[in-house]
Amino acid sequence: MKHSSRKGLPGGIRFAAIVGLVLSIFTGWAALMEAVEMANFYEARSLRMEQELPRIPGAPALDPKILEVYYAALEPMREPRAVLLGLLAVACAFVSVSAARMLRPENLHRDAMSRVLSRAAIIAAGLRTIDGAQMSVAKQRLFAALAEPMSKMPEFPPDITVEASREILSAMGVGSAIFGTVVVAGTFAILGQYFRSQRVREAMAVQDGPQAE
Repeated sequence: MKHSSRKGLPGGIRFAAIVGLVLSIFTGWAALMEAVEMANFYEARSLRMEQELPRIPGAPALDPKILEVYYAALEPMREPRAVLLGLLAVACAFVSVSAARMLRPENLHRDAMSRVLSRAAIIAAGLRTIDGAQMSVAKQRLFAALAEPMSKMPEFPPDITVEASREILSAMGVGSAIFGTVVVAGTFAILGQYFRSQRVREAMAVQDGPQAE
């Protein structure tokens, strides 16, 4: 078979494919799990409310009802969010499969797989950006709700009011959502642009040999 004579991928392309494979698996699985949770919103909320929340060292035990703030923010968007996360999971599946086939093409052309990977990664980047915007709203409210219990910690600065703490924590919640979005969506976008570059296209034409023509 001519495919068996193919050389290994260049180091940079192999590394990018591995990054795409790993990132898409974790992101896709997380999106799928949350999509199921959004599709069964009220059951998932009730289950979470019954669970004990992690304790903040030095602070009183958190009331599970604090999650009501989080779920109240997600409730109006639960149906479109379920669809969004489902689409993100599908896009990640395309990224992971095409990345895996870039590494082990079997009877498939790597050039075709690089095109699929590029398009799916760009779509995943866009969907993950929307996901991050939605999560920033929920995290902002959740972090703000932590101001009251944190103010009871012995280490809590006495010169900072609960209201000021709420504003700081709100900003931290938004910041954490933005950071996660930049890292994940940004990586998907970079991968999408990389695999559609002329350099990769030419390398894949060499890999596929005469059959790519």
